[in-house]
Amino acid sequence: MSVDRNWRWIAWLILGIGGLIAAGGVLMGLGNLRHVLYGERAEGVVTEIVREGDMYAPVVRFRLPQGGPMGVRDLASSAPDFAVGDAVTVLYLPETPADFRLDTFDRLWLVPLLLAGFGGFWLMFGAIAWALSNDADLAVVGEHAFTVISVVALLIGVFALWSAVDLYASGGRARGKVLEIRESRSIVTEEVTTPGGREVRRDVERISYAPIVRFTTPEGREIEFHGRGGSGTSFVAGEVVNVVYDRNQPSRARILSFVDLWLPAAVAFAVSLLFGGAVRLSRRSRTGVTNRSARSTR
Repeated sequence: MSVDRNWRWIAWLILGIGGLIAAGGVLMGLGNLRHVLYGERAEGVVTEIVREGDMYAPVVRFRLPQGGPMGVRDLASSAPDFAVGDAVTVLYLPETPADFRLDTFDRLWLVPLLLAGFGGFWLMFGAIAWALSNDADLAVVGEHAFTVISVVALLIGVFALWSAVDLYASGGRARGKVLEIRESRSIVTEEVTTPGGREVRRDVERISYAPIVRFTTPEGREIEFHGRGGSGTSFVAGEVVNVVYDRNQPSRARILSFVDLWLPAAVAFAVSLLFGGAVRLSRRSRTGVTNRSARSTR
């Protein structure tokens, strides 16, 4: 009974955390939806990319229907998603033009979707803890959780593959130059087992490397973007690389390599296959046990 009660408290805690995270994503999405439904639209142009450390913030200039031009600065991101000269649509509230959104999928919906999805995973784990508190079959609970993970990974893989194929098939080609290799450092806590068999926690510094590439379009625009990061890098500063880019939005660019273009889809499909295969093996194992038990009772 005490174990069930402990699981129930854990379930409530995880469900509460997941609910708060998911609610934050939903509220952020609703705020952006307000601009889409009730905001005025204006055509603007990116006049500057302000770099502060490792963050990039676009400065956009647009004209109000009654009044002169207005310059606004949007939120910064870890990688430049615009380039100087990009045409953008600005959504602003008539009573407060400084309250605006840039009308792109990433700026409007990506962060709310990521928050809601992250909260959804917390809710899933909370549901698992709740099921365990009610004496649910652990194998069945695990199968349901692994199925959700497999389906989500499959959808992500399909989207990543579609995006990569679209860019590769219709994108422009250019020669780019690696300006630098950006290092990103983070501290993670991991559990290790000592030679004596004791488990201890320790903080480990992880370093990832991402190439920063600049290329020039046929129109003479200089575009800078970040390649895929990882624990290592096969590029060096000054190296010339082949680039594929969106002709309408040149800042959407990738290095023509497996890691930069195809790896995200491959990883997502591998995760989907791994968890889906685990579900299939579990169900086959449970079916075999049930059949053997049925034969033994005859």
